[in-house]
Amino acid sequence: MFALLAWFGLAGTVTADMESMSDQALSGVSGQYGGMSLSGDVTFNESGGPLKGEAVGFDCNNGKRCGARVAAQLNQGGGWIVLDDLQGTFEFMGLTLATRLITGSDTGFGSDAADFNRTVIEIGMPETASFTDFSYTMATSSTARPSDNDFQQVDRLNVEIGGDVTLDGNALIFPTEP
Repeated sequence: MFALLAWFGLAGTVTADMESMSDQALSGVSGQYGGMSLSGDVTFNESGGPLKGEAVGFDCNNGKRCGARVAAQLNQGGGWIVLDDLQGTFEFMGLTLATRLITGSDTGFGSDAADFNRTVIEIGMPETASFTDFSYTMATSSTARPSDNDFQQVDRLNVEIGGDVTLDGNALIFPTEP
């Protein structure tokens, strides 16, 4: 995984807060329903330019900074969804990860909660996320890499973000049967 992140030009840090607890307080804690809080920052392609002299399909000469590329093929033999020219810094403080049991008594799921009755992963959004010179292009592409044969790409959306974004709520990840 580290090699994959390094290949994309990704550099970042993640930290976790730990606080001491008394034996009495610790005895009341169950490890089955807990969580953790994460804070960190992720910087994409801080140095800019193509990695290892690889052709990336952009003109990175004359001091122009080129970003990283992340490509995903959703169907075998299909086209590619691409985040291209990804650069800048994303910083967050207090993202939480926990498990949560969804039962019939949960509101907001209608009658689906009673049928589901399983544990999900709950991602608690941090109050604020900060972006510094963060930008990317969302595109569709015929190949994963610009250096591949028959490369064609259509840019769909260009995004530039700077400043703070207020986040609220939780994201739930529901397991599925294989």
